[in-house]
Amino acid sequence: MKFELESCSMLRRSIIRVVLFMAILSLLNCGEDGFIQPHGEVGIPPPEITEFSAVDFPTNNGSAWTYTVVDTGQEFTLRIEDTRDIGGFTYRQMTVSEMRPPQPFNREAVDNLSANNLYFRFPADDFYTDEFYEVAVPIFATYFLKTPNAYIESAYDAYIGGENPIFHEKHAPHRIIWNFPLKLGKEWVVFEKKTPPAVRVIRRVVGVNEPVTVPTGSYDAYVVEEEIVGRRHDSGALPSAAIPPAKYWVVPGVGIVKYEFTLFFELDQPIRRSFELLDADLAAPNTR
Repeated sequence: MKFELESCSMLRRSIIRVVLFMAILSLLNCGEDGFIQPHGEVGIPPPEITEFSAVDFPTNNGSAWTYTVVDTGQEFTLRIEDTRDIGGFTYRQMTVSEMRPPQPFNREAVDNLSANNLYFRFPADDFYTDEFYEVAVPIFATYFLKTPNAYIESAYDAYIGGENPIFHEKHAPHRIIWNFPLKLGKEWVVFEKKTPPAVRVIRRVVGVNEPVTVPTGSYDAYVVEEEIVGRRHDSGALPSAAIPPAKYWVVPGVGIVKYEFTLFFELDQPIRRSFELLDADLAAPNTR
C-alpha cells in the first residue's frame, strides 16, 4: 500500500512538471509550428566571407579562357583538358593555343599563370650555368594540381624546334602559383632557385575589390604583384631593380581577367605586355 502511494505521488509530481513546462512554452511566444523562436538570432546575417579561397579559382575540366594582347590584337586560348602522370602524381593539363592570327613563328610565351617567362633553363655543365634563358619560348602546355591551400605547377611543354620540337621539363622546384586563401597583404614565394645565379620569385596581394574593365565586362578584382629577385640582364640596358613587377587581376569565380609583365625579346629591348580576358567558357564543376 505504501509503495502504491509513493508511485502515485511521483506520477503527480511528473504531471505537474509537464504542465508547468507547457505553460512556460506558451509564455515564450511559440511559433505556428510549436517551436520556440530564438529571440535575436533570426536577424543575424551570416558571416561575410572576405577571403579568396581555392574553390573560388575555377579549374574545372573543359574550362577555357581566351585573351587578347592589348597592343597587337592577337588572341590565344588557355584550356584545361586531359591529365598526365608526373613523378607518380596525376596532374591536370592546361593547353595554350597558338596566337591568332597565325604567325610563322611566335617566340612569345603567353601562359598567364606562371612567372614572367621564367621557364626554359640551361642545365649546369661545362658550358652554361644553371640559369633561365631570357628569350621567351612558346609554352604549349602546363601541368598543375590544386589543393585547398595552393595551385601548384609541376611541369610544362615548350616549343624549341628541331626534330623533336616539343620539350617537356619538370619544374625544380615546383611552383606555388596561388597560395590560398588570398587576402590583402598576403605574400608567398612562388619558387626559389638557389644555385648560382640565385633567383627568387615572390607574389603579394596588393589590392582587394579594385575595379577593372576588360572586354568581358567590369569586375572587382584582387590585384597580385609578382617580383623577381635576382633576375639579371647582361646588356645592362635595364637594371634588374628597375624592372616593374608583373601584375594579375584575379576575380573569384572567373579567374584571371587581366595581367601584364615585362617581356624580353632581346636583352636590350624590354617590352611591357598586357593581356585582357576576351571570353570565358567555364565548365560545370568536376566531380572527380
